[in-house]
Amino acid sequence: MRHALIRPLTGLLAFLCLSVPTAVMTSAPAHAADTVACDKNGTTSADAAMATQLNRQLTGTMEDAMTAYRVSCARVIIATVKSRGLPVRAAQIAITTTIVESTIRNLTYGADDSVGLFQQRPSQGWGTVAQILDPVYATNKFLSKMLQFDWRNDPIGEICQDVQVSALPWRYPEETANGIAVANAVWSMSEPAELPGNSVTGDSYADLLAVDSAGKMMLYSNNFARDNGQPYTGSTPREVGHGWAASTRVIPADVTGDGFTDLLAVDSAGKMMLYSNNFARDNGQPYTGGTPREVGHGWAASTRIIAADVTGDGFTDLLAVDSAGKMMLYSNNFVRDNGQPFTGGTPREVGHGWAASTRVIPADVTGDGFTDLLAVDSAGKMMLYSNNFVRDNGQPFTGGTPREVGHGWAASTRVIPADVTGDGFTDLLAVDSAGKMMLYSNNFVRDNGQPYTGGTPREVGHGWAASTRILA
Repeated sequence: MRHALIRPLTGLLAFLCLSVPTAVMTSAPAHAADTVACDKNGTTSADAAMATQLNRQLTGTMEDAMTAYRVSCARVIIATVKSRGLPVRAAQIAITTTIVESTIRNLTYGADDSVGLFQQRPSQGWGTVAQILDPVYATNKFLSKMLQFDWRNDPIGEICQDVQVSALPWRYPEETANGIAVANAVWSMSEPAELPGNSVTGDSYADLLAVDSAGKMMLYSNNFARDNGQPYTGSTPREVGHGWAASTRVIPADVTGDGFTDLLAVDSAGKMMLYSNNFARDNGQPYTGGTPREVGHGWAASTRIIAADVTGDGFTDLLAVDSAGKMMLYSNNFVRDNGQPFTGGTPREVGHGWAASTRVIPADVTGDGFTDLLAVDSAGKMMLYSNNFVRDNGQPFTGGTPREVGHGWAASTRVIPADVTGDGFTDLLAVDSAGKMMLYSNNFVRDNGQPYTGGTPREVGHGWAASTRILA
């Protein structure tokens, strides 16, 4: 475990005067302009009631300090933790950190350029100011770094320090009891926050990108909620790029972890280029506003490249399968390695025998934030390999017995994993040779673990045979 250096006393005192965030140095309450909402819908009566309850328990810095606003911020943090399938200990670590950094407020100011709940700094690669002030984004960035340490076993204060690298490491242990109390209380009452999905437009409904033989890319936005369950037919598709025919593979993947689907293009020589999705910044043009950059090479040797958030941290990893069926995991260390997602660590084997499958489909079937795999054989039988990354010490697909979750899939020319309904469970879109698209909704919870067989598939489009690629 890394330990903070002890500076000479005089130097430390001088450093404290310069380094303690404004939020900590002043006892004056923040003005309205100094904070932004954590929940866009505001606070609730349940938040106020929880604040009253917690004010009977908390001590020190947080004595009588809880408000409905602070509870709403804790609620969004905890909902984000839950969305990634992490246990309450992860929430205890996150809440303890925010007590020290911001007293659980989404601050627009801080020391140097620090902002937000965790006082993250744009100049140190945590994101833009706007991103950091999004509590879901900020929490995910914190959790992604936390997962790099022994967060399950080391003391909570040490993990907070490992992530934050503070000049005042002793403050985290001092607030651990308060952090645990807040996290445990809010954990029991929190509802899921409105979380970013993995879609082109950044919401929780998967859009489709269709590429024709000339390389023109069209965006079909998913308006499932607006158009009464018809996801792709209620609006006019629009062009969002061209020149994609030159790529031998185009892989949709949230490489940067912001909830907007980026694209990875691999050419015939195996060079991989990242096209970042700047949908919000560039007025709805996701891939044309920036310069693509190389993020790897040597990918031509892989017979399959599968985009999957194997580690459950919100950053899409890659699974590469070779001709012998061996599967290698390339973890996405985008934050740790300064924007180089797949080249900073050593890939490792996470399975073999995958050459026998005609299709390997990445899908969060179980809705826990960890991408599972669906394997279809030549007879059309579909097997579910659940991702037990946390339970099985980093071995995602080999620790349990795969089970059949469907058959008859050989008749489909394409099977596209996509959270069409926006509920966090990956649905399947099947396209036949005539171009008809059928939606198989994932009813994993309702149908006792049978994701795609409990309901009747329904047509959600036609004319898709003209597309050489369909990406979600």
